[in-house]
Amino acid sequence: MATQLTEKSGLTTTPLHPLIGAEVTGVDLSQDLDAAILAGIKQAWSGHTLLLFRGQDISSDDQLRLADHFGPIATRVIPPPGTPIPAGPVWTNVMLITDRKDESGAALGALGHGDMWFHSDKCYRPKPHRVSFLYGIEIPTEGGHTKFSSLYAAYDNMRDELKERLADAFVMQGYDYGNTRRVDPNVDLEDILHHRQPMIVTNPSSGRKALYIARLNTMWIEGMEREESEEILAELFDLTERGDNYYEHVWRPGDLVMWDNLACLHARTDWPDDQPRQLRRCTVEGERLWTE
Repeated sequence: MATQLTEKSGLTTTPLHPLIGAEVTGVDLSQDLDAAILAGIKQAWSGHTLLLFRGQDISSDDQLRLADHFGPIATRVIPPPGTPIPAGPVWTNVMLITDRKDESGAALGALGHGDMWFHSDKCYRPKPHRVSFLYGIEIPTEGGHTKFSSLYAAYDNMRDELKERLADAFVMQGYDYGNTRRVDPNVDLEDILHHRQPMIVTNPSSGRKALYIARLNTMWIEGMEREESEEILAELFDLTERGDNYYEHVWRPGDLVMWDNLACLHARTDWPDDQPRQLRRCTVEGERLWTE
């Protein structure tokens, strides 16, 4: 059922899934947004975690202007030395996510082809990226979907025993560039980007608790034997990825999707090799989740 946010904003939201996401209509993101519209978007984002705006014709500047209302635009993280960096102007505050290549065969963007496990943007940095904005440009006719999983619901569905035991636990989050599967827990940390983060976070916008782990990024629970850590993480990874816990977005050109990285994970499905896929992403930097 569609809901009008406020009379002043003129925005309407329609839920995409019982747990996460809403489509927002009544706004053109290529235009400057007044205070009432911005307030309505922020209210909807806080309540739904993920927002979808269909049929948008926006430039990278338009995308950055929207993102700027949510905090400081994040600068892309440079991979460790020796990591192949794609050709083209990608190491800026806007990233082209594509499997297209130039005439020489060099990648035109990042995160090329294929599926990608559930993850959270820059959870392995001292200041994880809080909000991500992804815009669809060129979309395959099948596959290449993005799944968004609610970390609020994952926390709510944890066993009470684990909620109590892990209330103050920390995990090691990492990312090995070029790897779309889980980081090897036995990797030398000096070879990858990594940072310890609280396992349970309270979202500063909604006040709700979330289970802040991801199958691709979370390496171990601190203070546990590795075998026990793996057993508990396996249970919790499955919880975050339950079929009733995520919304699967089928992209169309002109879709702008924005989401809260402290409240959800996202993953990517595969698509045919002969069908190019191209999206444009920018992110907003968040705050530190704990004080050293």
